[in-house]
Amino acid sequence: MEASRAKLIETLKALSWVNDPFSGLITPKDFEDSFLWPGEKWDSIEESAQASADGRQVAEYRFMGPKGPKPFLPVAFVVDPAASNGPTAYVYSDHHLVDDRGPILTPVEGIKPWRSEDDVLYRYFQALNGNRLEEVLSIFDEDGYFQHSNAETFRGRDELRTDFVKMMGETGIRIQYCRFTDDGKTCVVECYMPSGRPAIAVYERGNTGGLHAVRIYL
Repeated sequence: MEASRAKLIETLKALSWVNDPFSGLITPKDFEDSFLWPGEKWDSIEESAQASADGRQVAEYRFMGPKGPKPFLPVAFVVDPAASNGPTAYVYSDHHLVDDRGPILTPVEGIKPWRSEDDVLYRYFQALNGNRLEEVLSIFDEDGYFQHSNAETFRGRDELRTDFVKMMGETGIRIQYCRFTDDGKTCVVECYMPSGRPAIAVYERGNTGGLHAVRIYL
């Protein structure tokens, strides 16, 4: 068993609860029956990114195998050792897997996903909420990208333009925030999308002051 798979299974089995998109809050033992359990039905499981802050750990994976979508299935786990009902993992993946999903966390009014007005996320969200397309695009690194929950990825300014024109529409994008896990390089936002569905949005800051990547899991 490769290291990423073994590490993930060990982490999950040590928890009290797992919030699964299919079944809601269940025990790790019951989660073993979920489509998203990192078992042997997947040909390989690769950890692609991680972030940690405030005691929480966020790990992003690519699940690959003949039974999964191509080129890979994005799956993210937010592990909260201090959850009120005991150590819990919240699992997010492709929105096509489950038509709807019940509430998870409570939105908090007034919180913002940027550290200060010098943070690239401040500029990004000001432009996004103001529906200023060209400004949004200029904030991304030249090789920056947006990865949707089904692994569809738009990279570079031209592809990003196509994607954001479709997403922003006439009114921009507004999100209800619940909490942030921000290690300085990456800010993971637990939130509700405009549709009302719980999600996480991962914002990866670039090395030269821009935004390198946005990855969405639902």
